[in-house]
Amino acid sequence: MKRLLIAILVGAFLVHAPRGAAQQAFTGSYHPEKRVYLVGEPIIVDFEVTNHTQRVGQIAESSCEDIGPGPFEVRGAVRRKKPEAFSCGPYVTAVDCLIGVREIRPGSKYVKRLFLNGPFVLDSPGTYQVHAKSDENITRPGSEEVLAALHVESEFELTLRAPKEGELEAAYKPFFDDLQGPDYSIRYFGASAISQNPPAFAEAAISALPIDPITGTVRAEGLGRLGTPTARAELIAMALTAREEFRQPAIQALGELGNPEDCQSMLDIGNHNKDYTQGEAYVYAGRICKERAIPVFLRLLPNANASLSGYLAVALENTRSRGAVVPLISLLANPDENVRSEAERSLETLTHRKSHYGTASVESSGKARTEWANWWATNASTAPMYGSDQCADPQPLP
Repeated sequence: MKRLLIAILVGAFLVHAPRGAAQQAFTGSYHPEKRVYLVGEPIIVDFEVTNHTQRVGQIAESSCEDIGPGPFEVRGAVRRKKPEAFSCGPYVTAVDCLIGVREIRPGSKYVKRLFLNGPFVLDSPGTYQVHAKSDENITRPGSEEVLAALHVESEFELTLRAPKEGELEAAYKPFFDDLQGPDYSIRYFGASAISQNPPAFAEAAISALPIDPITGTVRAEGLGRLGTPTARAELIAMALTAREEFRQPAIQALGELGNPEDCQSMLDIGNHNKDYTQGEAYVYAGRICKERAIPVFLRLLPNANASLSGYLAVALENTRSRGAVVPLISLLANPDENVRSEAERSLETLTHRKSHYGTASVESSGKARTEWANWWATNASTAPMYGSDQCADPQPLP
């Protein structure tokens, strides 16, 4: 077995030192909690920052790891990809990821436990090289003064081996035990651990997670990763009856599974929800149902407000159907500019074509609508249809 490489700190710099003194005041590193893991076991990597000063520092904690690339790269491993449910870009999304700050007292360490086999597919025995890096600001509590700007970069090896009979169940037992504890942060971490890449024997524990602010979202994510008929049925029930903030992750989990058997259920979920949960249900229904969803969308459009019309534009695109093109062209006449923009983007994603006029004004949208209608009259039976997983620069309509 190869030795675990020492985590290498590439940079940790004090940028606002008292009296201008340059010194190494805070250091950081990444390292795995164990040298060897079982295939299928939650792989935990610790991010540590040590305070070598006599001053109290604080570090911001974020909840955005799931939407970004994360700090890790694993040589020889495939990064998991979620199915893209929305139009080809460009999109600029403003997300507030800050969930709090943690103090780092003099001489103490800040430790954050991270999962490696959530972002990556690590399902084969072997030794993997892991590279981790991030940039962190350490600030003075109660102010924006930066005490240190850390660039943390570490390299280490990780060995995975096939489990023997009963070993994987034993590895999960501490996380199952943590679900019963009084500390909410420990319960959350345990729920997250068993939901990262859940084996079949974890299904009962995931199903039993409360639908509450601590484990509700993790429950939906775990059920989606299981994808069994029972798990899908629980997600459908959650999307119909849970509090609204927990309906959304259930809808997303069902949509990412994309099981055609859930078509009618997803349409029913859309019908029983409102606002963003309704819109997202229809967006995913387009992906699941394909052309079967188009009659439902056509019945909704005449009375849809601007928000729902925008969602329906994306839902129509997700059907990848020729039947979606005419209603999308009609949405170019919508009085709301955002709806027109969504319809235009969906047409571009579906056809890899674009209008010369755009949708910024009612006048230009009218010209674009005529241009699209004329092109479609000639190409309706021959133009290929694309999806949001086949993005390409659209070419001007001839």
